[in-house]
Amino acid sequence: MELSLNERLEKLGLLPNEAKVYVALLELGKGAVTDISKAAKLNRTTGYDILERLCLRGVANRALTGKTKIYTAEPPYHLRQYLENKRQQAEFRLRELGSVFPDLQALFKSDLKPMVKFGQGKEEMINLYLHVLTAKSEVYSILNLKNYAEMFDEVGARQSRERTKLKIKEKVLAIKSDIALAWYNKTYKGNKNLRAVTEYRWLEPDARFSTAGEINIFDDKVIVMLSKPTENVAFEIQSQTFADFLKITFELAWQNAK
Repeated sequence: MELSLNERLEKLGLLPNEAKVYVALLELGKGAVTDISKAAKLNRTTGYDILERLCLRGVANRALTGKTKIYTAEPPYHLRQYLENKRQQAEFRLRELGSVFPDLQALFKSDLKPMVKFGQGKEEMINLYLHVLTAKSEVYSILNLKNYAEMFDEVGARQSRERTKLKIKEKVLAIKSDIALAWYNKTYKGNKNLRAVTEYRWLEPDARFSTAGEINIFDDKVIVMLSKPTENVAFEIQSQTFADFLKITFELAWQNAK
């Protein structure tokens, strides 16, 4: 289903009400707070706050006509410039983080007790899933793409690309299915760089077990993604002992996989 203009603007980083006001302003060209808010189907106070934010970002402008503020839309390329500036600022902050990261890591204390982090819903699940990119050792993965590939298709491909850049190796035990084979071919076939750090072996499906999602085992962590429609949760367990138990189990299965 094709996304609406508002939804596409939200994917660019605008909040839902910001997208409504911005589109309303573009359609009207100019107007007072009351007119623009009415067109966006928002109350006046909310509309005013958002219009002021849009002005600060350079995608709208304001002028005083008598006692009334009139807001005008700037050409859409101003939105491009605003997003470009945000990207540059994010890249700068990431570079700056690199200089303080060792100090932050030195301050971080990990208790010997297993630590559990929990996430529910797609966004929180993705945040935990991308912790794989911090791995210092080879990643062991157990994967069933049924009811999983549809939800995390793009994120899985992105993780594979980023992991390849970081030269983090991964062994994957995947349950064989048409969906799994299609995703593997789409992501890895013809890409020597991805295949250089990723090895797949296949397990025949077993009707006795109902699974959907992925388990990642690396360092002292185990990340579990459960993506059946009734679940949609993820959790990360930090425990060297638990991770090592699963690594042993994985290696036994790996030897018997195709």
